[in-house]
Amino acid sequence: MSDPLPDHLRAALDKPELQALWRQVRRQLERNGAEPEGSVRVLVADQRTASDLGALLGRPRNPRVGAKVEVELAVLDRALRAGAARRGLADVVAALSGEPLLAKQTERERRTAENEQLHLALIAVLIGIPELDRERLSLAAAPVDASLRVPADSATQTRSWQVYEAALRAAAIWWPAHRAGARMAEKELAGKAFRDTKAWTEAKRHAFSYLVKLPFDQAVDEADVAIKLSGPLVWKTEETIADAAGVAPWIAVPARGVRSLGEVECKAIGIFVVENTEAFEKVCMTPGIPERWLCVWLQGNPSTRLLDFLKGLDLPVAAWCDLDAYGVRMIANLEHSLDRPVTPVGMSVELWRAGTKRLQTEEQLAKARAVAVQAESQGPASVRALAAAIAETGDCCEHETLYPEVLPTLDATLRALEQSWPWERWGNI
Repeated sequence: MSDPLPDHLRAALDKPELQALWRQVRRQLERNGAEPEGSVRVLVADQRTASDLGALLGRPRNPRVGAKVEVELAVLDRALRAGAARRGLADVVAALSGEPLLAKQTERERRTAENEQLHLALIAVLIGIPELDRERLSLAAAPVDASLRVPADSATQTRSWQVYEAALRAAAIWWPAHRAGARMAEKELAGKAFRDTKAWTEAKRHAFSYLVKLPFDQAVDEADVAIKLSGPLVWKTEETIADAAGVAPWIAVPARGVRSLGEVECKAIGIFVVENTEAFEKVCMTPGIPERWLCVWLQGNPSTRLLDFLKGLDLPVAAWCDLDAYGVRMIANLEHSLDRPVTPVGMSVELWRAGTKRLQTEEQLAKARAVAVQAESQGPASVRALAAAIAETGDCCEHETLYPEVLPTLDATLRALEQSWPWERWGNI
């Protein structure tokens, strides 16, 4: 980095009226590899700018206000070297900003070199997998620079490099096993491809499915997940397998099994999903609610199979989640996944303001504020007021801390909700 400028010289050069000049000069120098070549054009906005430019360039007459003056970098370089600065243009610009002139280029070159290594490593993974030859050739032909970009013709149908790379690595392991007649389990494949058995995401599953030309659940063996529920639902074949109203406080059924074997009869007036397991159990033990509602544990963060199960039940949905940015986002995600409105219960702004707040770090609070800001503008109308409040601080009020405020009136709250729903939407009830 250049030596600091003397105070009197910085005061003369680092004026607001000259900032536009220095910005343009810096861009030009960085394009030229720090050589004072070419010129820039600067708008003379007012008389002070005209005076400062004239003094800097050593012109007997100041540039005209309102005009654009052309400044040749070589001339400016000579003027600085001959004047009080006694140093070249590149050194002066770096000293004024406090940042090495070519720092951005150096960083881009570093990232480009790293990306070249990532490209080569991924290409090596694909060698010898004929089913992925097209992907390998597209990747090898793709330009490499400071940004990682997915080849436009990739079968993965994603623009995310992270998703693309994961899908290719998984497919490169899956295809040889498939050709050999072996089936792989979901977490087995993730462990080998990602070195993390929990690294699958929905985006990665979709991209991988495009590469292997099979739906994800047909390509790999997925462990089933249990759905905890209570209420007027019966799962049966010729005989009853499970009666969700006959076991207290709840019963668990396999998500895939309940959809693929026998049939489900549900006489509930609606579905009430609860985010956390303890609160779910409290709801199941509240008189009047499980007799009318199908109460379902949301698994903290609902799995795809749970969402598929809920989507197959054409019933209105209400939800009780944590009063935080992520609970608000969960309401939005449920509405999107189930393709129907989801009514929040026990999630008012008043409850959030009065409730016990979870201890969080400044980083956690900042992330929560960002999520809440997005939900305030894009989320369902039913949670925007809560999102706006949370966006102020990022605070979280866990719904387990609100039992005294919510549970005593929860049955009455749900009965009032039943009276307000547009029942013509739910013709099967």
